[in-house]
Amino acid sequence: MGRIAEAVFDLSHSEEKMGARIYAPEQDQGSEDWSCTFEIDAPISVRRTIFGVSSMQALVLGLKTMAAYLYGSEAYQNGEFGLHGAVGGDLSIPAPSEFLDVAPFPF
Repeated sequence: MGRIAEAVFDLSHSEEKMGARIYAPEQDQGSEDWSCTFEIDAPISVRRTIFGVSSMQALVLGLKTMAAYLYGSEAYQNGEFGLHGAVGGDLSIPAPSEFLDVAPFPF
């Protein structure tokens, strides 16, 4: 499983960074389904595998789910991480429409 994309965020309370990575979709053994895994470092600390009927669907659903974890997190709402020293706001990752009240642009 190879990493295909990564974003690195500044933390407001530390010099350390928080990474978010998504991995290439893989076809499940003995199935026509595909899976796509993503992970987000602390303070969110999550690793999930999302499934789809095609590699494209698994990838899109993986990105949407990762965005929901980022924008829906308590850490984001409390302004604990962001890009280029600016916490909250634009994470350069489109947000699912459910988060348009807190995220800058839709998926």
